[in-house]
Amino acid sequence: MHSKKTPIIPSLPQGLSEKDMQDRAFQVSVSQASYNYMFSYLEPLSLSAGLPEGEAFTLEYEAKVTKVFLPLLENFTHVVLSLLEREIEDDLTSDVSSTIKKVNDAYLTLKAHKSSSSPLALIDDVEQTKALLDALVEVPNSIEAALKGLSHLPKDLANIVEGLSKVTKEFESEGFTAFLKNTLYYTLNEERGRDYLQAKGLEDYELLFNSLPTPQAMDIERKAWMPDDEQPICLQDWYFGYMQIAGFNTTNLRGVRTEKAACENVCLLSELLEKMPVTDDILQNVSGDITLTLTEAANKGLLYVCDYAMFEGKKGAPLHGLHRYPEAPIALFYWSASPPSGFPTDGALQPIAIQLGQHFDADTTPIFTPNDCTNNNDCDGAKWLLAKMVVQNACTIEHETIAHLGACHLVIEPIIVASHRQLPQAHPLMVLLKPHFRFTLNINNGAYTSLMVPGGVVASVISTSHQETGEVLVEAYEKRRFDDQYPDKIFGQRGVEKDALPSFPFREDTMDLWASIHDFVVDYLSLYYEGRSKEERNNMVLEDVELQAWVNELVNPKRAAVKGLEGLTATGDDKHPVQIDDFDYLCRVVAQIIYTASAQHASVNFAQYPLMSYIPGATGTLYKPMPGSREPLRKEDVVSWLPPLDVALYQTSFAYLLAGVQYDTLGHYTDDPRIHYFTDKRVAPILSTFHMRLNKIEIDIHQRNASRPMPYMMQLPSLIPNSISI
Repeated sequence: MHSKKTPIIPSLPQGLSEKDMQDRAFQVSVSQASYNYMFSYLEPLSLSAGLPEGEAFTLEYEAKVTKVFLPLLENFTHVVLSLLEREIEDDLTSDVSSTIKKVNDAYLTLKAHKSSSSPLALIDDVEQTKALLDALVEVPNSIEAALKGLSHLPKDLANIVEGLSKVTKEFESEGFTAFLKNTLYYTLNEERGRDYLQAKGLEDYELLFNSLPTPQAMDIERKAWMPDDEQPICLQDWYFGYMQIAGFNTTNLRGVRTEKAACENVCLLSELLEKMPVTDDILQNVSGDITLTLTEAANKGLLYVCDYAMFEGKKGAPLHGLHRYPEAPIALFYWSASPPSGFPTDGALQPIAIQLGQHFDADTTPIFTPNDCTNNNDCDGAKWLLAKMVVQNACTIEHETIAHLGACHLVIEPIIVASHRQLPQAHPLMVLLKPHFRFTLNINNGAYTSLMVPGGVVASVISTSHQETGEVLVEAYEKRRFDDQYPDKIFGQRGVEKDALPSFPFREDTMDLWASIHDFVVDYLSLYYEGRSKEERNNMVLEDVELQAWVNELVNPKRAAVKGLEGLTATGDDKHPVQIDDFDYLCRVVAQIIYTASAQHASVNFAQYPLMSYIPGATGTLYKPMPGSREPLRKEDVVSWLPPLDVALYQTSFAYLLAGVQYDTLGHYTDDPRIHYFTDKRVAPILSTFHMRLNKIEIDIHQRNASRPMPYMMQLPSLIPNSISI
């Protein structure tokens, strides 16, 4: 008869026997043999050295990925074959059909002459017969030329079949990252085959959704106030402004002020005007308020900017022999409580001006506006449309490099390693954090070996080179400070708090999530760091030697290298230079870790397919230099800046895969509610309260979405996993 395994009840090290402490220390030493750091990949970033045993994907996880991957592969195959079919048909009916038409015309002319009784008919017959014979001679030549032009197709078709087979087999053995590193676009990189993949118009990018569901950006409900024009809704001005507050990357919007005061990360109007000399006339002309000045708007908290200075000087990298151009644009917005026609009637973030570079030049880097009040030869708005695409391109590159990979995946990774190296499995903090670490090291390891490599997916779908992407990541890492990232602080620092910017869907939804996560962490940790007063709780924290070892591991520049934990206290001890002695600060740190792994990551990851898969709305690459003020541009020519259809298909497929896999749900730690993850029975009522708070947030977000221009879905608790597992 088997004895029932006794569950491990979480406990702090205080009060444990010497034997128990030795056992916990031994367990930690074993973990330290498996969990280590490396700095050579993206120095000075601290990353996990390899994939420790126990961190690999499970069969259950692989099954969920497969469920998403198979329809993706089906769509990928159908799109590639349909593009080939379309182009083969075009080739066979161009020159050949023209030649055959000449034969037919010559025959009809000859037939008409033969029916004539004119004395000159015989002479005409000779001439027309010669014309017919000449036309007939050209038929085999035309067909031969067409076939020569298509001579590589059998090889391409064979490569496609072979490529699909290879990807499928590698997927079975290596996991889904095999698909991300073995792109199929190489199969058409032969001779003139690249021409097959050039989009002829924006509508061609709709062909990429052969069997995949229509993404949100292409399926927006038309409202009465929306402009009734031919271009897709997601290319309209209101949508461009809305994406800055409810899009795939809302991290770069900052308020423009005349002085910083307590808002350290706002943009000073004087500094903005040095780079982008917008005038009062421009603001008045575009906003429709003929009395408003820039200074007045800034003082009232009505001006906002997205400045992509981090890409200044980046040259880009070629792909398939075609160069790509990352830009460093600046976009100025105005919060209008009563916006003009074409915007939501209850207030909107109205785009005012865009400069496609960091240094103004009236000819080469002018300021574009929606009504061309700056006289840039843009009567039909083609340059303004392109300017918006360029801003969204920079937003896309920042999303993939900084907001997504850098601020989520790479932030959590060294914290996972530090936790395993210093916290035993029975420590209550480790018990709490472990579900929020699930699969992160594995997904990151896949990124290093498949995505973030020269020629890999990241280098293919964004314009910056592999080296430049690393430079952007490192620069952002050097500036990042942990304590500056709390949601109840960061929006105020950027000047986009509620008192300034009335509508900001991401802020509204995520602040509720942050509060619920923080309250849950306080309730949970209060079970273990007990005390009738704050001082007693602080003493419990201070006396936790394992916790103290953890925070020292976090800040050690040779270990996790986390910067900006300003709530720690210096000890003067070289071996343990800091200590945590404040229970409230501990709760904030732990809540921030959970928030980053769950809600923050969800906001950028799960927006990728809904908002980033339709290429004209969010392209990762641009294929031409920016236009100046003098050269004309037609709207139909804007497509030439966008990627070929194969690269576009790869971005679309990548977005579908990453946004389609959700392993679990925030706050739910087991699939079966009858099976409890927390063995400490005191946690059950606390967890139930957390669930009720999340349920209320779900309802509140749905109610807010009913009055928003379009629903913002990225912070719905039901659509947020516990960890960075994809």
